[in-house]
Parts: sequence; C-alpha cells; structure tokens
Amino acid sequence: MTRRQKRRMVKFTGGVVSVLCIGVLLGAVYARTLDAEAQTSHQNTEEEWKPELPDVLKEAEEEPKEEIEEIQEEEEELPGDWNLILVNQTHLVPEDYQVELKSIGNGHQIDARAYDDYREMIKAAKKEGVYIYVTSSYRDMEKQTKLHEQKIESLVMEGYPYEEAKELAAQVVAIPGTSEHHLGLALDLVSSEYRKLDEKQENTKGFKWLKEHCAEYGFILRYPNGKTDITGIIYEPWHFRYVGKEAAQEIMEAGLTLEEYLGAKPVSEGLSEKAEQTEKSEL
Repeated sequence: MTRRQKRRMVKFTGGVVSVLCIGVLLGAVYARTLDAEAQTSHQNTEEEWKPELPDVLKEAEEEPKEEIEEIQEEEEELPGDWNLILVNQTHLVPEDYQVELKSIGNGHQIDARAYDDYREMIKAAKKEGVYIYVTSSYRDMEKQTKLHEQKIESLVMEGYPYEEAKELAAQVVAIPGTSEHHLGLALDLVSSEYRKLDEKQENTKGFKWLKEHCAEYGFILRYPNGKTDITGIIYEPWHFRYVGKEAAQEIMEAGLTLEEYLGAKPVSEGLSEKAEQTEKSEL
C-alpha cells in the first residue's frame, strides 16, 4: 500500500469514527429528550385522569354536627288586659294579682269593674220572667283548697284510687291557684226552677236565656260542651266568666273557648309537655 493510500485510509477511518461519535452523541441527546417527554407525558396523563378523591377530613368538618333536640316551652304572647287574664291548669293566677271586689248580695262578690254589667244582665233577665241566682262567685285560696280536697275525698269514698281521684277532681273543682273564681270574674249561675250544678242545668230557662244574651253584658259560657281537652274542665252549663262586651260577643258568636280566642295552647297539650319535661328531668 502506497503512502498516499495509507493517508486516504487514515482519513476515511477518522471520518467514520467522527461520524459514529457524532451519531452516538446525537442518539444520546435524542434519547434523553424522548425520556423527558415521556416522563412529562406520563405526569400529564396522571394529572389528567387522576380521579378526585373526597377529602374526608374536610367533608367531616363541613358536615353539620347532630344537635340534641330539646323541648323548649314557647312563650305565649297573651294579652295582659284585666278582663282577659287566662287562668287554668297551665296558667296560674299571677302571684301579685289583686282585685277590688264589690258585693252582689248573699255573701257573694265580683270584680268591681264587672259589677255594673252583671247587675244589668240580671235585671234584663227578670224583665223577661227569668230568675237567675248566684251559687258561687269570688273565692280566696283557702276556700278553693277546701272545696278541692272535699271533691277528692268524695271520689275516694266512691272507690276511686287516690291518684285517679285527684285527676278527676281537677276536672270538676279547679286546683287551688288555677281557678277563675280567684279573679272575681267567674260566677256559677243557676235558674230558679233548678238549682243543682249538673248538666241538667242546660235545660233550664235561665241557662237558655244566658247562652243567648250573656255576651251582650260581657259574659261567656266558660266551659262549653265537648271542649274539655282545651279548657281542662268538664262541661259546666252554670259557669260564666266576664271578659268584656267586645270579646264576649266574638267568643260566643264563633263558639270558641277563651283559650282558643287568646291563642293559648289547649290545657291537655300543655299538661303533656310538662309531664314529658318532668320525666326527662327525673332521668
């Protein structure tokens, strides 16, 4: 091989080697580029398709905590007018209640503010030949207590267990502190031809006249028939209550009880709520 041929061979070999080196270098760079793109693509794919898992802790914080329900007695917005004071088994006579009384004869008394209307009512009945008498009017706490205890005793004598006798007695003779007679606004009225305090009183001329005309003088039949769940008291066709002429006419025309007229809870509902609260407090 001539010197010239050797030079050519060396140049050729060097060129091949250079090409191969450049190829290897370019291949390495290209491979790195592909690898980087592959990793980026993989990351993007994961981010794109990664399902959104619920943040349990966050949701737990956002969920409202369960609260224990407590029975809260709603305050009733009842009128404070003297003639519309509500007294029953769930509404006691105010501790500071005071009343000026006026005699209506035979030892009976009435709130002085209702006296004139009462007298006009009795006079109007007489003009039509109807004679009405008062058998009970204002009662102090001592007298009411005595009457209530006597009723319990009579029921026990009839064979009722004591606790049942107490419950029944409260529907006939109000528990002391829950009687309208404490107000001086309630009257037990009977007709001249029948003076017993029982349901037969509704058949008398006196009751029929009172039911038709009592509202004209500010009185209402306080414990109507079929309203015991609302009033807490049995039907009493002899018990009349002064509420004033305007209220009386609205109540009697609509066939309401005083509880319904004032928007108060029925006595049975109020007693049930108190019983539930008592049971919970004892647990």
